[in-house]
Amino acid sequence: MIRLLLLLITISSPAEAGSLPTPAAVSFSGDIVASRDISAISGHNGMLVIGADEARHNGENVIQWLKKTGSSNYSTVSSFTIHRGDNSTGREIDIEAIALDAQNIYVIGSHSLARKRLDPDASYEKNRKRIASIKREASRNSLIRLHLDGAGNIVKQDRISLLPIIESDPVLAPFTRIPGKENGIDIEGLAARDGLLYAGFRAPVLRDGYLPVLQFDFDNAATTARTLYVNLGGRGIRDMATVSDGFLLLAGPVGDEPVSFQLLHWNGRDLLPGKDRNGAGRITLIGELAVPDGGKAEGMALLQETDQDYELIIVFDGLDNGAPQQFTIGKP
Repeated sequence: MIRLLLLLITISSPAEAGSLPTPAAVSFSGDIVASRDISAISGHNGMLVIGADEARHNGENVIQWLKKTGSSNYSTVSSFTIHRGDNSTGREIDIEAIALDAQNIYVIGSHSLARKRLDPDASYEKNRKRIASIKREASRNSLIRLHLDGAGNIVKQDRISLLPIIESDPVLAPFTRIPGKENGIDIEGLAARDGLLYAGFRAPVLRDGYLPVLQFDFDNAATTARTLYVNLGGRGIRDMATVSDGFLLLAGPVGDEPVSFQLLHWNGRDLLPGKDRNGAGRITLIGELAVPDGGKAEGMALLQETDQDYELIIVFDGLDNGAPQQFTIGKP
């Protein structure tokens, strides 16, 4: 009994934490593409890189660079098209996360299916057809690497898909036939660390609250892929950021259920239990995030880390220009 109690303490979320501190005012300006659909953000050489989960009206998916132009403002300086949608490959990538290492920018699509929304102005029969219709777009199954030269210019673009790895995983494979918002495959977080990438899943949430994170080397994804598991109390990962001793996780609801958004620290190790495990995974709740009305916390960029604090920006899907908020948060 004592051994079981200690195991539960190791894998469970910690005691409740309070709300995150009041954010500082910050704004984005300029020509922000799909300005109410900002879903991905990362920091790069004092600038920000952002992306939206909706394409331009002509089917272009772009990422944009923003430069700090004042104490609390970032303005667009350039953009880069990473996908031009068409009927054969899919209209959009559904950009959900951006990560960076020393020489590359990585942009990942959700790898998800989507069920059509019901239309209250349509007929009953049309809505019966809509609820039976699932959207499948190959372009969503994309992980893109943009290689940078010494001056920060994009000189090469590579693209892979994680879908074959997911389909070959005995745990994840059954969820490839289910829409993302219904607990099917849905990738929303991405981080780079020590030459490896970590793709964080919003769904599926498995029995007892376990949630997958796929660890792999971009150039040898199929042979290096390993599934790790975290436990966020039934929440999914909405974004990830690399820190000195692991990762920050932005967590929230899998679908549209009324579940709070949280910021957590993960030490990067698998949380699955086992009596023969050494160095087990650990999740620490940092705090609850107050979300502006009409928005969903979708992206997080680490600006700076000190011995005491994390400084980061969080953006919200559904609000003008992502309604960015800047936080200085004490380390747990």
